[in-house]
Amino acid sequence: MPRPILIDTDTGVDDALALIVALRSPEVSVKAITTVAGNVEVEKCTRNVFRILRLLQLGETPIVAQGAKKPLHRPLFSAPEVHGHDGLGNFLMRLPPTAKKNPRGAVDVIIESCRRYAGRLTIVAIGPLTNLARAWKKDRTALRQVGRIVSMGGAFHVPGNTGPVAEFNYFVDPEAAHILLQSGLPMTVVPLDVTQQLVLMRKEVEYRAKRRASALASAILLFTRPYMRYHKKAEGFDGAYLHDPIAVAAAIDRRLIQTRGVHVDVETSGSYTRGMTVADFRARVPFKPKAYLRPRRMSLWLKPPAEKKPSVDIAVKIDRERFLKLFHERLWM
Repeated sequence: MPRPILIDTDTGVDDALALIVALRSPEVSVKAITTVAGNVEVEKCTRNVFRILRLLQLGETPIVAQGAKKPLHRPLFSAPEVHGHDGLGNFLMRLPPTAKKNPRGAVDVIIESCRRYAGRLTIVAIGPLTNLARAWKKDRTALRQVGRIVSMGGAFHVPGNTGPVAEFNYFVDPEAAHILLQSGLPMTVVPLDVTQQLVLMRKEVEYRAKRRASALASAILLFTRPYMRYHKKAEGFDGAYLHDPIAVAAAIDRRLIQTRGVHVDVETSGSYTRGMTVADFRARVPFKPKAYLRPRRMSLWLKPPAEKKPSVDIAVKIDRERFLKLFHERLWM
């Protein structure tokens, strides 16, 4: 039986590729898609979900619910220069949505899904964590029933993609990321350390799209073009990272990634380090206090440093060949 998943997305270009992969994977059943402001404004994110669903022409479509218009405590920081002003390379603007968003809203749909599917449910968060933080604040009991949350976010041993140290999703709403990563919920974080190990080159997209005579293949060819041009200008290669598809694929096939349990904090107040993920990778050794003599031969014993248990699992390695096989099979089928 397919495992139920809920995808929380700020639907930009790599989000769209991730949605296509998820919706075409028999191992999972996408029960709901919730949208959050991030790459572009949340209304555009919601429209983009419907545009992707229309291109896929599915017989049964998931619930689509709109969520937060801005981060918990900050104005929205978006990335139209990366994803286009509409979030999909300014290509699908003329393709109208064909359905209406669910009136319950993203937070209520997340809570209801946790209650309904409980431990079977995987939430894949490929945007800022604002919706999940709000759901956690509203109903912790329901959220504690979730099987796992997979979050695309963070940067540990590599530079950030939004400033020198922060990954975009956690930079947009660091307070929400901090809340979720300290919540104790079962979480797997898929950081830039892993997602930047893989690049989808423009030549490969052109080659594969031209072999398929379909509206979807043509759309993928077109809406990825500005995204890849941005990377060519900023990174020096004509292609793109597959941040969100990797997070979705990790939820589909758990053998794709290797993880390590660590304690992670998110910087929320730093002037230069907003959204930075700080992980404690130190190997634990037994603490052996030393005696320090004070005047009159009084001794003072040092207290051991506070032990912080692992708060999340972070992806540290990916099976490249296994991922690429899954990705291309589902994207171009």
